[in-house]
Amino acid sequence: MEYEMCPYCGKEVESNELYEHMITEHMNEIRKEEFIMLDEMKQQHYELLLDLKRNHPSIFVKFIEELAEEENEKIKIFCMKELISMREFEKGEKLFRELISKNNKKEIWLEYIIMLNKKGKYEKSIETCLQAMKIFDDEEFQARMKRIIEKARARL
Repeated sequence: MEYEMCPYCGKEVESNELYEHMITEHMNEIRKEEFIMLDEMKQQHYELLLDLKRNHPSIFVKFIEELAEEENEKIKIFCMKELISMREFEKGEKLFRELISKNNKKEIWLEYIIMLNKKGKYEKSIETCLQAMKIFDDEEFQARMKRIIEKARARL
């Protein structure tokens, strides 16, 4: 019979039972390690994307356009924001229109408006706020749109 040492507690366990031992006795430690690894991978991916964006903008835009074909709303919102940040306003707006045609949510409008303001597209931001206010009539959203419009007008 072969034994292996558990990397978590040092206990010698039969080789064919090591996996079972680890998941029953050390699941919290395993989860913690996995989250640490996922965070590291996330940071590495972020740094790679940032490098690609800075040093190879045309490749980055192409990558984002291809990524936007995914059927995941969060990915599409990320892509919309990145396209706008790269001054690809028409592509970003096209993606915005696609997003709201599938799921007309306030959050999508807000993300789009925020990106327009960040890129100095104040007139477009005001126009978009006014459109959103016609669609969503809850008081909190209306008040937020009015504040955004006020700030955008001050920057014109």
